[in-house]
Amino acid sequence: MSVLIQKLRGVSRLRKILLVTSLFLSIFTVIPSQAQESNEVNTSPTTTNITISGNANSDLLNQFTTILKEKEEKSFVEVETDSGDPQFIKLNQFKTYLNLPYANTKNPRQQLDIIYPSVGNAPYKVIVNFHGGGWISGSRKSANHSAVMLATQQGYAVINVGYRLATEETWPAQLHDAKAAIRFIRANARKYRLNTNNIVVWGNSAGGHIASMLAATNGMKDMEDLTLGYEKYSSDVQGVVSFYGISDVTHLRNEGVNYANALLGFNVQENPDKARLASPIEYVSENFPPIFIIHGTNDQVVPFEQSVKFAEKINAVTGKNQAHLKLLIKGKHGDKNIKSVENVDESLNFVDKIMYPERKNPYRTKRYKEIKTTTEVE
Repeated sequence: MSVLIQKLRGVSRLRKILLVTSLFLSIFTVIPSQAQESNEVNTSPTTTNITISGNANSDLLNQFTTILKEKEEKSFVEVETDSGDPQFIKLNQFKTYLNLPYANTKNPRQQLDIIYPSVGNAPYKVIVNFHGGGWISGSRKSANHSAVMLATQQGYAVINVGYRLATEETWPAQLHDAKAAIRFIRANARKYRLNTNNIVVWGNSAGGHIASMLAATNGMKDMEDLTLGYEKYSSDVQGVVSFYGISDVTHLRNEGVNYANALLGFNVQENPDKARLASPIEYVSENFPPIFIIHGTNDQVVPFEQSVKFAEKINAVTGKNQAHLKLLIKGKHGDKNIKSVENVDESLNFVDKIMYPERKNPYRTKRYKEIKTTTEVE
């Protein structure tokens, strides 16, 4: 179920609160997912879908949060978070180019893997994925990417990008690497049979932060390290899919605070003004590309209010419905339900509108097969 928070102009503040209260109370129904016995995954609705598509007044956010928490207290739906088991994508189920260095270095972190689609014809449209891990861990080969890998069944090449972790280099090395990877992909598009006219970036958590920063800093040469290579090519991106990504590094919870400190190399709480320079929300301009965000309302690392404010600012600054936000009631950080096939399918509907603006994606289907994983890195 979708609710549009449209522009609330010419309405008193009290009236606005009453209107929004009525809307939210009327739609917070969570439908539990159904078990599947086959390897084809059910795409029936399992969550509440809220789309921020107008300039909703920010002073309503506190009322919105209160209403949401009251509704959560009445919900009996349990959610499951990612396990800590080391799982990796079983790469031999795909056609691939692996371990390609995208920078003028020999650092294995500065490499990417190209995963080709099982359907479609070259040159293939591209989704570039950045892994999570609090900027201090994670891998481009992690099984946490199983969700985005489903895009290979819908005609898209998925490129999983590694980047230097904060334990090796602090910010903005991660952004420099991401931009270098995009430049490499464009420079080698013909060689690897890719269509890079439009590139959509995708990421979970810290990966969502990097993806959002790429979009927020399109065209900003001072945010690149051109010495990494392919300086003549653009690092601009045309769309973002962010699953519980960080948009403000100064407002995190619990271990998220430590992650931000590690990323920046200083105490964020002691120097918030400097820390904001690593926050996508600080760079929103009228040229911000379309973004689709999914966030759980019980995220104890990255507060979901971040995504509400981020989407609200993007739409206000661009004057368009560029940001689309879906909230998973009681969803935790890394919640498996956020990465459900239903949400991936909705994310790919969003991607299709960018990649195929004048026609339907001819390779789309509602049938998804499970992505195989392994305990061994390939």
